[in-house]
Amino acid sequence: MTKGLAGLAMLAMVGCVDQPNLSSTAGLSFEEFKAKTYREADTGLYILDWDTPVSGDEELYRIWEAQQQGALAVYTANGQDVKWDATQRKNLTYCVSNSFGTNKQTVVDAMKAAAENGWEKFADVNFIYVPAQDGNCTNTNNNVVFDVNPTNANGQYLMRAFFPDSVRAERNVLIDTTAFTGGAGNVPFANIVAHELGHALGFRHEHTRPEANATTCFEDTAFRGLTTYDGASVMHYPQCNGTGTNLSFTTKDQQGVVLLYGAPAANTSPMTQVNSPQDGSTVGSSFSVEASIVDTDLVKAELFIDGTLKGTLNTAPFTFQVSNLGVGMHMLDIRATDSAGQTSTRTLAITVAANGGGGTGTGTGEGDGVNGLGDDVHGGCNTAGGSSGIALALLGFVGLARRRRYAK
Repeated sequence: MTKGLAGLAMLAMVGCVDQPNLSSTAGLSFEEFKAKTYREADTGLYILDWDTPVSGDEELYRIWEAQQQGALAVYTANGQDVKWDATQRKNLTYCVSNSFGTNKQTVVDAMKAAAENGWEKFADVNFIYVPAQDGNCTNTNNNVVFDVNPTNANGQYLMRAFFPDSVRAERNVLIDTTAFTGGAGNVPFANIVAHELGHALGFRHEHTRPEANATTCFEDTAFRGLTTYDGASVMHYPQCNGTGTNLSFTTKDQQGVVLLYGAPAANTSPMTQVNSPQDGSTVGSSFSVEASIVDTDLVKAELFIDGTLKGTLNTAPFTFQVSNLGVGMHMLDIRATDSAGQTSTRTLAITVAANGGGGTGTGTGEGDGVNGLGDDVHGGCNTAGGSSGIALALLGFVGLARRRRYAK
């Protein structure tokens, strides 16, 4: 049996590259389709839409054939939800490869933010980091459910993951080096990881649903809607008619995963994300702090700067305006409190520079599309300010997870 995987893509480079649109294969012969599909030199996997790995010609043909008929939401196969069973969902062990080098702690922290401080806040699932397996963190290590490894995708994608029914050799989260060097634009690294772990739990892209009216982002109909359509979902690409800009969790994400896996055994503290500015960034003296907070009994969200309370909000959107902050380094804390008195706090360090930070911190310095991420899904070319000052060609987060399940 062969399987594809799931992931998230964006190309970061100087200049502009036009790429073929493979979201629809109607009118293409299989040989034409195959010739237009990127193939990884080291693995032999085909990559559809810049981030969807497919194993071999047979699986690629099945995908092409299905699309000739024109063929979230949870992934379904043979009328059944593709998800972890009651035992597996509580023991989703993983390792993080030492090959990440200096980026390893960033990956470890992002996995924790996406799992322990993300999906696990919402549902009866448990991702377990097993550091003892990091030295042998490969796709042949059966001491963990999946591995997290770096890869060189030649800019074809930022990150890719898997679905619950993937074989062990394909159960990995692969992260391209571009994810650490500005390729992610405005989207926080941990939010991208959260999106990928959503696939690992069985969730499809929300923008494949007809309500998105995003025809160029269509994948297939192998899904079952758990909630009503959510344009801001962590599983919805912004440029596919999404209403969110940074892959934040939403209330419907919480509701959907509860319907699939059940609620946590006990009331948990609020799920809190800080989307802008990003930790370690440089900003001007006036900027906004944008947070996403999801909780069923939230009471308040507070912003502290250097330990002093600067603002309180009781309802979304949780955007705090900061004005005339002094030059130098500052510590920002977003603290969310629920009716049981439980709190969750996200802390980040920022530096205020007299000449500002090149757009980082206000959410307006990355890309010129309607979502700040570029508005051309396929082959578009945008220039972005950002802290690095490089040009970004945004070709994804595009089409993903065209898979079918066949008898083993």
